[in-house]
Amino acid sequence: MVLLAVPRLSYQLWRLLVDTGANGALDLKMFSYWTALWFGDEPLILYNLLPATYPLLWPLTGWLSFEASRWLWLLLYIISFFWLFSIIKSGARLREKKELIFAALFLIAIYPTSIIIGNGQLTLFIIPAVLTAVLLGQGRPSIGREAAMTLLLLFSTIKLPLSAPFFLVALMSERAWRPVALVVLGYILLTLLAVHFRSEGLLASIELWIRDASHLASQDGFGNVHKWLGSAGLLDFILPASLALLAALALWLYMNRKADIWIALGVTAIVARLWTYHRLYDDILIIIPLIALFRIFRSGGLSPRERAIAGALLFISWLALLSPGFLLQLGPPVGTIFRTGAVAVWLALLAFLVYYAYRSKKENQPG
Repeated sequence: MVLLAVPRLSYQLWRLLVDTGANGALDLKMFSYWTALWFGDEPLILYNLLPATYPLLWPLTGWLSFEASRWLWLLLYIISFFWLFSIIKSGARLREKKELIFAALFLIAIYPTSIIIGNGQLTLFIIPAVLTAVLLGQGRPSIGREAAMTLLLLFSTIKLPLSAPFFLVALMSERAWRPVALVVLGYILLTLLAVHFRSEGLLASIELWIRDASHLASQDGFGNVHKWLGSAGLLDFILPASLALLAALALWLYMNRKADIWIALGVTAIVARLWTYHRLYDDILIIIPLIALFRIFRSGGLSPRERAIAGALLFISWLALLSPGFLLQLGPPVGTIFRTGAVAVWLALLAFLVYYAYRSKKENQPG
């Protein structure tokens, strides 16, 4: 694992901090440039970020030069890594030193983490924030918990297509209604603040985002309903399909609201990966169902056959995440094989978690 983690991390840190070419921290470069253009009321080439994203981006890059932002993001990545690792440690119930070392190296070595760091992407900031927010909703109610939930959920809206499905998990807790309502209010205020700096106004800004984001979603990325329907020429069905997937998730979460929170999070993470446009770096979402599956695997409540299936799924999922990310970007037929294989692994994880939730619910029914 060290032989994978160290070279990958070294190369991606070079991209984040040193590389002055087109491939160096390319997403952070765009975030920095777009934020400056937005607040300067300059025209953007692409309006593919929601208006409320820009006030949330400003503290991360808007007040700094691009070069200074690279070092700030390194610090934020270090904090986010240890934050996410602590969640993995707790969620997967890791105790032994060798397990902790393996988990840390695995998190560094997988291709989504590498690409996030090298590109300067937001996903590594969002995952621990939204997971912590949802898990806080499971604890004893207090003003402090609700305030923390509100702030973390609001921050996670910096990339709403990634975080939105997790709001449904939060809403399964009665204590989360007030924080979620405050987040909705906060998001509206952030949107109004953002468009205050734009001459085109609110409606035009949203129309421009819908135009550009819809086109981008149907053309780029892989393994999501936007890409599949866009490739099939069914552009008019993209929004209904995404909403239908979210509605199905909401119904499933409600019907299984007594299930282990990590099973709910695992199912939600896979739906979050499928329901809208995502690229390779967002595959870090698959860490969440792996935590859920590992908890189930170690619970001792599986039959020999179920345990064998769970073990095989864990192994295949680990291999898939440790594979070189560029394999998923190759053209057909090789790239198609790897992309299809990745989606098949996600769907297998989803099927097992849904099955286990159904089985557990049935066993707990009286009589």
